[in-house]
Amino acid sequence: MFSIKAMVLKLNEAMPTREAYREFYGRNVEQMPQLIADGRVPMNVAQLMQRRLDVRGADANLKSAWMDNYFDTGDAVAYHPDGRVKVILDSPTLRGITPESKRNGGALVLGEDVYKALEGEEFKKGKLGKTDAWMSKSDVKSHPVWKALARDKALLGAYADLIFAEGKERFGYDTAMAVYSYSCQGDSPEMRAWFVLGLGIGSGVLGRGLLNLNNGRFVGIAPEVPVAKNLGSAIVVPSKKILSVEQVLAETAQTSAYAPDQIKKLQNILDQQGYTITQR
Repeated sequence: MFSIKAMVLKLNEAMPTREAYREFYGRNVEQMPQLIADGRVPMNVAQLMQRRLDVRGADANLKSAWMDNYFDTGDAVAYHPDGRVKVILDSPTLRGITPESKRNGGALVLGEDVYKALEGEEFKKGKLGKTDAWMSKSDVKSHPVWKALARDKALLGAYADLIFAEGKERFGYDTAMAVYSYSCQGDSPEMRAWFVLGLGIGSGVLGRGLLNLNNGRFVGIAPEVPVAKNLGSAIVVPSKKILSVEQVLAETAQTSAYAPDQIKKLQNILDQQGYTITQR
């Protein structure tokens, strides 16, 4: 279904005294306790989306590490035997998993009371939206699961724009970002971690991962990183950089005035790079 990369990923711009982002590769039930013991918090889906936006202009290795690989996250999905589904953001229950946690088919087994106490958006059976198929960009931006995981409309919009633009350029696809759901496999509610795919296979989100799979990958964020301090707050999408026409002329060492059609062409090019040209 997807390629497995066991190499250590370059997830940081430089090698600080303490890495802002650290990869925890291996069985989730073994790696989560190590992540917590290291004083870190597991990256959630929204933070991964923001990080991919942040590395758009980074060097090739850093950008590829984030864009082209899959990641497990600290956001969870809980399945009830009656078909209900809950999306739990920054799940404390998921953070508490250990190799001794009771599991069924790679899912954490929950009691009925535990399921009821979980705080998250709940969907009745059949109300999860389109699943198990790639979607158009507009469908992604209105999908209930992506909206819940993104936490912020602006972030979801910017991220979808990025994925579809990069996906079209590199792989030629027009649909992407599928939501792959699952169901409870036992008589008691079960929990799994939301899992985000790499760009090459559509950057979809899966709620069917196995917590005991050998090739799991959490990212632990150091608590001093600003994004780790405000897990419940909206993620800020970087605003566009603004250049005046005069600045564009200066930067391109041109002294003659641009014709309107040339300005339009230049504006289109720079807009793709995150710039906006203004008349001053």
